[in-house]
Amino acid sequence: MSSPEETQPRAPFKVVSPLPEPDEAAGSGPGCLLWGVMAVFVFGLAGLIIVLSGVAGWTSGQQVAHQEATATQSAAINTQLGLIPGDIASGNLALLQARLHYLATLTPAVPGVGDYAATATALYLEKLPTSTSVPSPTPPMPEITNTPEAFVPAGIGSDTLDLAALLNEARSAMAVRDWDGVIEALDVILSADRTFESSTVRSMMSQALNTKALQLFRAGDLAQAIVTTGRAEEFGDIGDLSYERYVAELYLDAINTIGTGYPTSIQSLLRVYNVNPGYLDTTQLLFNQYAAYGDAWAAQTEYCPAWEQYSNALDILSDGAVRAKRDNARTLCDQATPTVDPNALFTPDPNQPTIAPIGVPGT
Repeated sequence: MSSPEETQPRAPFKVVSPLPEPDEAAGSGPGCLLWGVMAVFVFGLAGLIIVLSGVAGWTSGQQVAHQEATATQSAAINTQLGLIPGDIASGNLALLQARLHYLATLTPAVPGVGDYAATATALYLEKLPTSTSVPSPTPPMPEITNTPEAFVPAGIGSDTLDLAALLNEARSAMAVRDWDGVIEALDVILSADRTFESSTVRSMMSQALNTKALQLFRAGDLAQAIVTTGRAEEFGDIGDLSYERYVAELYLDAINTIGTGYPTSIQSLLRVYNVNPGYLDTTQLLFNQYAAYGDAWAAQTEYCPAWEQYSNALDILSDGAVRAKRDNARTLCDQATPTVDPNALFTPDPNQPTIAPIGVPGT
């Protein structure tokens, strides 16, 4: 007899149980450790790039600063070298010694300083009295034991000089406002021993050079004043001399442009005039250039620009002759450029036939 299970209908296919779900965590991608390592690497690389960029910027800045400093020093060296031949020609031993001492302290060494020093020493020796300089019938002159104090030939040091006595001489010269004497005495001390009473010597030299430079500016000896101001900067603050030097340099530049063309010279003089109209003869020079520019235009029968330049001159100074030239140029300018009466454009002449518009028969 069949059992109930045997009589039940059977499925034609075998039922297969479902496969287990895969482990989602196992197939989700790289692990946390790998992500962490990658993050550390990326941030480290970014930090390295930032550091390298900063180092590169700093290096570039240092190079630019070095180039600017080198250019400034080169300009100062060329200025001093250019003035040395003039000192030699004039026999100015004090200034010559100061320039050579400054150049000798520079690093790297300035080419040619040794040759100039030899020339300076020879010039110094030539100035010493000799036995042949006195005619034989005349009794011998007393021996001169004092040599020029502003110049110390190579090889003379503090062991052969009484530096304390020189400092007292500088103080005595300062008491009577003999600034040249102060500078010369202190130059000898500095040449022999820069460490001797350094604070006192530098303070006195600063005061002497500042005062001397200001005197030179007031006297109009601008080139020498600028050099003295440069020396004063080596010993401390120069105060108002900085402004004096700035205006003086503008003025000297303007003077050098006179004769090279009126527009150039006028612009250069205007730079001085705008800073200090009363500086030396700036106002007169600017007036002269404007007036001469007007004359140049008038000579070419260009009276309109001539009138403009004469007017500019009269804005600077009043002058009867230039005023007459301006008025004449204005008259000739008006004659050369007729002015059209604007009423003529709107008031037709009744005696003239009417002109019909194009394409319209006339009447």
